[in-house]
Amino acid sequence: MIRTAIVLINYCKEHELIQFVETYLHSQLNASRRLLVVDNGSEGSILKDALCHVPYITLFTPKSNLGYFGASRYALEMLVEDSGYPEFFVVSNFDLEFDQENFLDMLESKCSQINAAVIGPDIHSSLSGVALNPMYPCRLSTAKIRMLFFVTSFYPCFLFYQWLHYLKRKMNVFAGQNTTPAGSVYAVHGSFMIFRHIYFEKGGSMNFESFLYGEELFVAEECRRIGQQIYYEPSLKMIHKEHATTGVYKNARHMRWLHQSIKFIRDKYYAT
Repeated sequence: MIRTAIVLINYCKEHELIQFVETYLHSQLNASRRLLVVDNGSEGSILKDALCHVPYITLFTPKSNLGYFGASRYALEMLVEDSGYPEFFVVSNFDLEFDQENFLDMLESKCSQINAAVIGPDIHSSLSGVALNPMYPCRLSTAKIRMLFFVTSFYPCFLFYQWLHYLKRKMNVFAGQNTTPAGSVYAVHGSFMIFRHIYFEKGGSMNFESFLYGEELFVAEECRRIGQQIYYEPSLKMIHKEHATTGVYKNARHMRWLHQSIKFIRDKYYAT
């Protein structure tokens, strides 16, 4: 049985992905730990040449760009068809730095003791220093969802909202409000999400009908639907390497993807 499966999604960042694998994952993989790489778009055969012959790594090349959660679901479906559900299914970015050596040993040890369907680690932004987890301690109100739907409809409003959000987080850092104790929360950051077997056993889905963004709210609502908890575990630590141009302010195309995600969440989970 595969105990831990980690999925990485590539879109034209082959060298960064390979470096992440070589730095943090390669030496920790074994017969019970597998790395799944979904190539949503690449230049030539870089990933194939670098990864296809490495033990415990599987490269998937779907015919189209499946997006972030769509590609993660695709990898999970391929894994389940071959080996069944793992104990831990980890959806991860590769613009991360792990603070601890033997991170996967610690992840398995710690998460085995947590009675929750989804677990999120301590993640800090390299750009601002703010804590990205927990993303939302409590469920968003209907009014908040409506507000997000509105501000993602017009780019000037969205730009202003991003600035306010960044400023609020930065002020929390200065005020010393940058730490949260371990415990149950509503949603954790999508850059690194640990799904325990029970999430799928209880009927939790990964059928998120959005190309990019909003997966945190989708998973939170799925856990709410199946009566399971999401847990924030600060002993697992990492840095999210955000870029100055894309880490804080997203462009209009990204706004449209987020708008589609909010619309899906609103219509599916907040409809009266």
